[in-house]
Amino acid sequence: MSSPGSRTTDVRGRLTDIWRAAADRALPLPTELELAKELGVSRSVVREALVDLEAQGLVARRAHQGTFPNVAALSVPFRIDQSYELTSRLEAVGFDVEVHVVAADWSSLSPQEAADLNATAGSSCFRVVKRWLGNGRPLITAEDVVPARRREIEFDPEYSVFDTVQQLRGEWVEWESATLAPVLPDEQARELLDAPRRQPLLAITIVGVSLHGDRLYRAHEVHTTHGVRYGMVRRALPND
Repeated sequence: MSSPGSRTTDVRGRLTDIWRAAADRALPLPTELELAKELGVSRSVVREALVDLEAQGLVARRAHQGTFPNVAALSVPFRIDQSYELTSRLEAVGFDVEVHVVAADWSSLSPQEAADLNATAGSSCFRVVKRWLGNGRPLITAEDVVPARRREIEFDPEYSVFDTVQQLRGEWVEWESATLAPVLPDEQARELLDAPRRQPLLAITIVGVSLHGDRLYRAHEVHTTHGVRYGMVRRALPND
């Protein structure tokens, strides 16, 4: 038997497919009642999923008028205003993806990492460095650090940073904050991304936070942007 969480994920995935078809035709989505019948769920479940789509900037709901798809969102293949899993996002934009775990071991927080995590510089953390290749070409590196006490753990190369946080901290990541900056490649980026010394790269630094405000992880990603279009989707300011 599937869990309620898996059913909710399935409904949202199927509703996203319906949204995409409606956006392709520039037509409103079916009514809540029609969607409930098509998806085999209650109207309240559909309503909750529509609220989620609206929060993502994918639809606008208007009383007595309908639910309208944001057709412009179709042209933003890699959204950086949402939480994402790099492998699936790169596959979604058409890459044949390989992921290499470059390093995974206990380490110490640098001063910048400690400041971002509200922790003490030099305190222990588990550090994972990965590299993503698209169609055989290096695209992205990510260096994840999770502050935790040193101990024996079993690290699975398939783990996402959320899995590592759950294993080491026993908590779920509720929110993520991200900062973006253009950077020139440092030694690690030049080695892992085959990046020329003067090639501009995109750095995205993400901090994951628990429900109670604990900073659980820091991820520092460096993107080459080869063949990837990054963007955001957002609601316009109110007209009134």
